[in-house]
Amino acid sequence: MQFKCVNCGGNVVYDPKGRHMLCMSCNSVDTDEIVKQEDSYSCPSCGAGLKVNEFTSATRCEYCGSYNIIDEKITYPYGPDLVLPFRFTKEQATELLRKEFKDKLFCPGDFLSERTLEHLEGDYVPFWMYSYASHAVWDGIGTKVRSWQSGDTEYTETSKFQVYREIDIDFKRIPVDASIRMPDNIMDIMEPYEYQELEEFQAKYMSGFEAETFNQPPDQLEPRAKQKAEKDTRAWLQSSMTGYSTLTPTRQEILHHPTAREFAMMPVWRYVYRYHNTDYEYYINGQTGKVYGKQPRSTGRILFSGTALLAGLMLFMRVLQYFVEVF
Repeated sequence: MQFKCVNCGGNVVYDPKGRHMLCMSCNSVDTDEIVKQEDSYSCPSCGAGLKVNEFTSATRCEYCGSYNIIDEKITYPYGPDLVLPFRFTKEQATELLRKEFKDKLFCPGDFLSERTLEHLEGDYVPFWMYSYASHAVWDGIGTKVRSWQSGDTEYTETSKFQVYREIDIDFKRIPVDASIRMPDNIMDIMEPYEYQELEEFQAKYMSGFEAETFNQPPDQLEPRAKQKAEKDTRAWLQSSMTGYSTLTPTRQEILHHPTAREFAMMPVWRYVYRYHNTDYEYYINGQTGKVYGKQPRSTGRILFSGTALLAGLMLFMRVLQYFVEVF
């Protein structure tokens, strides 16, 4: 599937800045029509085979540059229920990267050059969203310790209390990424998104970006969602029992009853910079602009700066010595 312009036949993509469909050739707005062909793994524009893997659901033709959507991967049983459209364009994502690293010393000269930033790509990452009705009970003993001094004697009083807490929590759409290619810890760092902007899935949002369907089934990833729910539930319980010196449970129960499970696509800009045979990966939340990545360091620039600093210090010492001898 491909979105083409009814005016000029050019490839039409989703424009996050204008929040509309934009023709890459004539810049007309919302002039898109869907073009399909029998073999969805071939580009409708040039006929070339698309470079895809078993999970690819949207990709760019490496021959003509047109963006294509793989029909079989956006319909049942692989199709998403929800999508969170990109809010940041490639140009805006580039500026976010440059702002993040502009004050960092010793970055290689071409780290954020126009040429290398051509490799920055927008990806819709597959996520499973889990909802639960959770019930938690905490029963145990809490102590409060009071100390005071009278004369030369120090006294300590320990009071014991029966502590009981019972809470109900509704968790809505706990996200867990379902992409093997994307590191789980980094996708967790990309959170949170503004989930109230999730929309019912429409294929047009994928035009102009790379995307893949889920790599892992929901049952396999659900333990991660329950782990997140468990962590938050314990934190809420703990926050309701402040003021005690110690808390010793005699009973703890946390139950999570599933209420919904949805498949969603989340926007991420991804940049891979290769330096000295090492890949440095950078990620930008395509909706909030949150940036993650570690600074690459140029050995040459570090040595040059050290040499320049040493030369400056030696020059200063010679000037200082000259003034001491003269005066």
